[in-house]
Amino acid sequence: MDSAKAPTSVGAFAFSLSLCQTESNTICARLSLAHPVQTVMRKEIFVEDEYYHIYNRGVDKRIVFIDDRDRLRFLNTIYILNNFLNIPYRFDIYGLKPLEDLVSQKPLVRVLAGCLMPNHFHLFLSQLQDKGISKLLHKIGVSYSMYFNKRHERNGGLFERSFKAKLVDRDEYATYLTHYIHLNPMELFQTRSGTKKDDIIKMVKSYPWSSLPDYLGQKSKFTLLLDHGFRDEVLGMGADVYEKLLCETAETRF
Repeated sequence: MDSAKAPTSVGAFAFSLSLCQTESNTICARLSLAHPVQTVMRKEIFVEDEYYHIYNRGVDKRIVFIDDRDRLRFLNTIYILNNFLNIPYRFDIYGLKPLEDLVSQKPLVRVLAGCLMPNHFHLFLSQLQDKGISKLLHKIGVSYSMYFNKRHERNGGLFERSFKAKLVDRDEYATYLTHYIHLNPMELFQTRSGTKKDDIIKMVKSYPWSSLPDYLGQKSKFTLLLDHGFRDEVLGMGADVYEKLLCETAETRF
């Protein structure tokens, strides 16, 4: 699944969330107008109400989520940019406060599943507005890269230039895709010497930076982002059935 290659255009101003440091040393966020950035003209035409697997990784496979603060920042940025306009100057992006001061907008996408790994992320999305996926992923990329570079004192691009996208055109593939996304953390635990198979599966089920706990009736760091009806209404299964099928898929990975 290669990224699309197409001419780029310069001059689109990107709104993004950037960090500011107050005198009391509290972190807040403001909506700022970034410098002109290059935007990639994609070959894909994303269609409303279709399902898409979206993924991207750090440039040169570098780590893009160093700690939980980075991961929380990324997920909260998705939530804010997908659902709200006109972020106040003194808005706490980590605590999402004061949420009542935000102006709601029609979401750009539905978030159906997701997972954060050290050097890449996976999102399962359905577009709700014209060009919603491209708009949201562009805003997230600019916002998070600005934050990451400032916090970790680096320069340059953070993610590969163009996110990857694959249309999910069959219901059975939708189930397989959620399994694929949710089992990604297995590679984090399989490298631990002496870890038993059952323990690996337990750790994957409780991995907080994946939407799997939500699919199993629990909560995760993705809970705020998710469309919680997808498993029942589209996949057509409850938590117990989903867990059983997931474990069967996991068994094939050993």
